[in-house]
Amino acid sequence: MLENLLVILAIVLVVNLGSVIAIWWDKRRAKKDQWRIKEGTLLAWALVGGWPGGIWAMRRFRHKTSKQSFKAKYVLAILLNTGVIAAIAFVVIG
Repeated sequence: MLENLLVILAIVLVVNLGSVIAIWWDKRRAKKDQWRIKEGTLLAWALVGGWPGGIWAMRRFRHKTSKQSFKAKYVLAILLNTGVIAAIAFVVIG
C-alpha cells in the first residue's frame, strides 16, 4: 500500500514538473520570438494532472495569464482531471 502511494506521488511530482518546464520553456521561446509549444500540449499537461504546477508556473512566469480563451480551456482541463480522479476514487473506495 505504501509503495503504491509513493509511486502515485512520484508520478504526480513528475507530471507537475513537466508542466512547469513546458510553461517556462514556452515563455522563454515567446520572449525570443521563436517557435512555441502548442497550447494543446500545455493543456494536455493539465489534463493528466499537471495543473497545480501549471497554475504556479503561469503566475510565476506571467505567462498565458491574460489570454482568456486559454484560461477557459485550462479550467476545463482541470475540471476533467479532477472529475476523473473523483470517479476513480469513488469506484476504488466503493
